[in-house]
Amino acid sequence: MAQKALPGFLESVRVADRALLDVARTRRLRPMEAYLLLILLDEDDAVSTAHVAARIAASSSQAKQLALALQVRGLVVRRDRTGLTALTAEGRAEAADLAADVVTALQQRLGAFDAASAWRAVTA
Repeated sequence: MAQKALPGFLESVRVADRALLDVARTRRLRPMEAYLLLILLDEDDAVSTAHVAARIAASSSQAKQLALALQVRGLVVRRDRTGLTALTAEGRAEAADLAADVVTALQQRLGAFDAASAWRAVTA
């Protein structure tokens, strides 16, 4: 069997990322804004800018700018003094819909993907 240039597990990451990008675009979100909404959906309480930055692999300044952009849209609330960020009720609904759409897109895209081969590549 010929070796593939792109190992299966990397292909799965690429497919997952592409699914999120396409879903974000339909909702008029920048990709990092979509990631931030999904991250905040997993949180029970408001989180610090440093926490957000670490989760999205960005600088604190970038994380703050993303949160401010989502605040303008009414999807998050950001406390000025502490910088803590949390979803609004509208943001929680948007994030939940976004997550559902991403799952659907992944199911469609990964239908032909051979997960067993990807797992063997990761664990080899």
